[in-house]
Amino acid sequence: MKNPSNNAPLPEWILLLPAGRVELVDRPEPLQADPESLSALVRAFRSRGVDLVIDYEHQSLKGRQAPAAGWIKDLEAKDDGLWAKVEWTPQAREYLQNREYRYFSPVLQLDPESRRPQALMQVGLTNVPAIKRLPPLVARWKAGWPGETVVLKEGEVGTQVQKGDSRAQGPEMAKETAEIRSFLELGPDAGDREIRAGVLDFFRVLAGTLKMPEDATVSQMLRAVDSLQEETRRLQGVEKELKGLKSRRAEESAAGAVQEAMKAGKITPAQKEWALEYYRQDPGAFETFVAVAPQVTPIGRELHLLKEDGPGKGRLVPEELSLCRSLNLSPEQYLRAKARTGKPL
Repeated sequence: MKNPSNNAPLPEWILLLPAGRVELVDRPEPLQADPESLSALVRAFRSRGVDLVIDYEHQSLKGRQAPAAGWIKDLEAKDDGLWAKVEWTPQAREYLQNREYRYFSPVLQLDPESRRPQALMQVGLTNVPAIKRLPPLVARWKAGWPGETVVLKEGEVGTQVQKGDSRAQGPEMAKETAEIRSFLELGPDAGDREIRAGVLDFFRVLAGTLKMPEDATVSQMLRAVDSLQEETRRLQGVEKELKGLKSRRAEESAAGAVQEAMKAGKITPAQKEWALEYYRQDPGAFETFVAVAPQVTPIGRELHLLKEDGPGKGRLVPEELSLCRSLNLSPEQYLRAKARTGKPL
């Protein structure tokens, strides 16, 4: 709702940039807006031959939908600074008359050494002025990438940075830049030049790792990575097959070694599962055990007399076989004596 007390007509000409030493709220380094640089701003504007947009919070610099708040129709360099002739849109007039917006933010391209303005690129409505002792309708600006326009960073009160500093960005771009710094393991104060150098170094190292030339493109490197991933999947399949073959071979070796030990009378059928597990854990130790173990079953007779585990008619348990050896009796003699007495000897 409009405030009737604020319906005064808006100025047609506004002071965008004061002349001389321009002090900033939070930076010790001032800008130098001398007559020569102000005249250069006017010449650059007029040489383009088009009106310069005034938008809201520099949205046109962020690639978003950016409705105009007004258009700069002309610039003029005066003794007190750079003045702009503005044609406002109805919506901007309402915002300004309701005091919802009070200041402007000129987007300037700066000389990195002299800090003198070189070109006016755009103006945005904002409510956070950064220039000291300045009337309303003037606000903050920042430098962007070398050779490019200055970029406003929203939400940061009056910060002025040198051209080429990646901190001069909107909040979304600043977040992305912070992620790039983290990825490249750069400090929070790393500027654009360091970031670009880090990115180039990363791709050079990646190309070398992929055994590709340093000037390989991103798409070429991505294709190389895809090929490596496919080769890795193929090798994983081969490794799985080899692992299965080794497992089967190990089981066959364990079964064979245990069977030979049973034939040699070194273990009983009741010890088969124990012997298999022993061999699986340490084949060498099992072979050493078999080599020094005493014979516990008669060679060639254990299959005939011990077809099943446990005691029973016509079968001897390992203890009875041991007793036969100690008494120097054959299993048959032991069984006959056992049958006569009805109990073990």
